[in-house]
This record gives sequence, C-alpha cells and structure tokens, in this order.
Amino acid sequence: MVRLLLTVVATLLLLVVVRWSQPDALRVDGFWSLAAVALVTAAGAALTLRLSRVLFTRLAPWVRGVLSTAVAFALVASFTGDFGPVVIVGAVLLALSLLFSLLRGGTLRAEPFPPDMLAVGRLAGRFAVPALWYLAAVAVVPGVQSAQRWPGALLGGIVAGGTLVTGAVLAFTRPWHAAVTPVTVDGAVRAAYGGLGHLVGIGDPHTGADLRVMGSSGVLLDLAGFLPDPTPDAVRRQAGRLTPGLVRALCAVETPQRTLLASAGYGEAVHLWDPATGKAVRALAGHLAPVNALCVVPVDGTVLLASGGGERGVRIWDPEAGRQVRTIGHGVRAGVQALCTVARDDGGRALLAAAYTDGGIRVWDPVDGRPILQIAAHSSSVNALCTGTVDGAGWLASAANDGTVRLWDLVTGKALGSFDDSSPRYALCPVELDGEVLVAAAGDGVGISLFDPATRTRRGSLGTGPVLQMLLNPRPTGWIRSMCQVGSGDDAFLMFAGYDRAVGQIRLRPALQALA
Repeated sequence: MVRLLLTVVATLLLLVVVRWSQPDALRVDGFWSLAAVALVTAAGAALTLRLSRVLFTRLAPWVRGVLSTAVAFALVASFTGDFGPVVIVGAVLLALSLLFSLLRGGTLRAEPFPPDMLAVGRLAGRFAVPALWYLAAVAVVPGVQSAQRWPGALLGGIVAGGTLVTGAVLAFTRPWHAAVTPVTVDGAVRAAYGGLGHLVGIGDPHTGADLRVMGSSGVLLDLAGFLPDPTPDAVRRQAGRLTPGLVRALCAVETPQRTLLASAGYGEAVHLWDPATGKAVRALAGHLAPVNALCVVPVDGTVLLASGGGERGVRIWDPEAGRQVRTIGHGVRAGVQALCTVARDDGGRALLAAAYTDGGIRVWDPVDGRPILQIAAHSSSVNALCTGTVDGAGWLASAANDGTVRLWDLVTGKALGSFDDSSPRYALCPVELDGEVLVAAAGDGVGISLFDPATRTRRGSLGTGPVLQMLLNPRPTGWIRSMCQVGSGDDAFLMFAGYDRAVGQIRLRPALQALA
C-alpha cells in the first residue's frame, strides 16, 4: 500500500509538471481532476502489472515468454496506433528466440525462454501499460477538457527507463557465477555451475574442462557467435554483461529413477536437466519472484525438491511428477535466501531449514509445514546455510551480511559459537577430509575462511598470502557467492564461484596440509 501511494504521488507530481510547462497537453477543471487522473493511472497500471505477473508465472517458461512478449508488443502497437513496425519487431524477436533454441536442440516445453528477450518484453509492457492507463484515465475522469497522448508516453518511458537503468546497474555489479554444486555424471562426480542469463555448465575439476553447457545465455550472445573473428571474444564479454538474469541456485536431485540437475534464478521457474545428456527434462512454474535457493528434501522414501526466493513461502515439488506438492512458511514476511536439509539426531524425518532476509532462520517440517524452530540469527540478511555433526550432535551454520558465521544447536536453537569477519559472507559449505569436518566461509574480500565446528576455532584461510603477492595476482581468490566440495580424499576439490569469469578450484589435501 505504501508503494502504491508513493507511485500515485509521483504520477501526480509528474502531471503537475506537465500541466505547468505545457498547459495544452492536459486541460482539467482543477486539482482534484488532475489527482483523479493520477490515481486511476497509477493504480490501474500497478494492478495490471501485478496481475499479469501472477497469471504469466503459472505458465511454462516458453509459453509465458511468447505470450507476455506478444501481449506487450500488441499493447505498444495499440498505444502508438501503428501496428506494422511494432508487430514486425516483436515477430522478429520471437523468431530469433525460437530459431536459436531449435539450433541448440532444446525442448521448448522445458527450456528457459531467452532472458534478454524476456527482458525486452517486460520493458515493452512497462512502457505500454502506464501509457494506456493514462489514456483511459483522461477518457473517464470527469473534468478533463482535453489531453494529448505524449504525457502517457512520458509516463511509460519513465517507468520503462527506470527498469532499464536498474537492470543495467545490476548487470554490471552482479557476479559472473552465483551457484556451484556437485553432480554425478556417468558414475563420476563433476561440478555444475550457473552463469549469466540461464546458462548451466558441467565441468571436470581434474582437467578444468567444460563437459557440456545447457540453457540459454540469450539471443544477443547467440548472434555474437556469428560475427567474424577476432570480434566474438570481446563482443561476447560485453554482451554477456548486458544479458539480464543469473542462475542463483543449483541442486543435484538423485531420485530412485535417475539423477537430475535443478537450476533456478531469473525467470522465476525451476528447470530440471539431465546432466548426462544436457537435455531439458521439465520446468516447474509458479514462483512470482526470482528463485534464490534450491534443496533436496527426502520424505518417506521420496525425493522432493524445495525452492524459495523473493516471494513469501517455500515451495515443495515432486521433480519426477513435475508438480507442486505444497507451500510452507507462507506467513513469513521476508524473502528466502538459502535452504538446507537438516537431519534429526533421533533419526526421524529430515527437516528443512530456511534463511531469510529479515535475519532469521526457521526450521520447518516439510510434510505438514509446521514450524519446528525459529532463530533470530543475525542482524542482517542470512545468505547461506550448511549443516553437519560433531560427536553425533547436529549443528547448523549460518552466514550473513553482517560478516558473521554462527553455529547453532539444532535442538534448542542456542548459539554454539560465532566467527566474525569484516566483510559480508555469502557462501558456506562443509569441507570433509580424512574424517575431519571444517566449515568454509567466503564472500566479499579475498580468501576463504576455515572454521573448526568441534573446537569453535578458526583454522586459517585459503587463497591468501603476502600482501604484495595478492596485489599482483590478476585472479585473487575472493568475492565468492557459492562454494561446494567435489570428490573426496586425494581427489577432493573446493569449488567456488563469484566475480571471476572462471569457476575456481582448490585441491583440498595440499591446501589443508599447508595450514597445519
């Protein structure tokens, strides 16, 4: 309601400026008629955009992308009154999206819609909806003597322009990768990573080679691939930065039938892939905001998938059936940043821990949705969770924007220990080698911190060294957004992803021996 009120006030101020600078553009009987135009325009546009988001996000990604883009360009054409050029542009964009998806051999019902084309459709909609509501308002509000069309175009342009500027700022400040997870492919453990747009890759940590790439990085990058050498490398780097969206969460789902790889982020859908073939299996639609976290939830012999993001609640899915089972925690007025399965000490049914933007951690029963435990964990957004055991007792670790990493008792919710860093922490993962379990934490700044949950002490840092050496290093280990361990023993690697264009890796045995 506050946001709507601010939108109405901003619209009114803009119309006052239009009325003052160009009296012929909008002639009204008085202030209240002008205020009524602002109210109808702002409220109608906000309601329409919200309703369209709710309706379209329930559709499969490609159906949603095609329909939303077509509707948006149709609305632009209806406002301008010139259907020819607008329809041609929209048709060309949709044709390019379809062409490159078919060239990749994709399955349209399961593939992500090209994120840059989805963004273009959204921009067109954010221009057309306020502009058309302005025309409707001046037609129905009493006291409007005459009105020109250009103030509506100005309103729509400001809304679309604000979205474009915000998106551009985010595009040049986001990491190259925000998710990395282990996945088994043909009996070998590999590293899966999420990239810009909705690009998902699988690599071999031993050789550093990419095995396959799935998803879509956008039509713009696809077109750049047809440019003559040596242009593509430079163009693709810049085009990659301009591609909207980012894969924010990855999770390997090992069902009784097969192994799947789940990915989610921009686009609001959860995509399931076959990591052995790189083919899209299906898409799980329903989220109303970007998805930040994915987690496997074993329930009574069935493997379910939990997902959470910027909207209320955590959604529980049956990945093999492709349907939503339930939603839990819908009453929490905060977004979900991380999810983690928690094993009970008594061997009972696994629980689901969720980290929220309000600084809290809530543990849920994934079957009936009951809250089991609530922890006021941090003073700022909790960005990461991981779990483990010490002497048979389970613990939960959390990392937050306030730079702290804390350990929690899973039964009582009491703090077991705290480790403070000077910069925000975004990534956590347990590191296990030769029976010893450590907690690795990383985020802004250089280095990966290691903590011993048994002794509650700091064990050291990976990726750090003398100051001069770090200053001269063109690719320092730091500014990390996701970590995971891949492999075990001598073949154990710590994989990390963030602002570096490449997914980094550290062979654990020599790195930990150097700290001893």
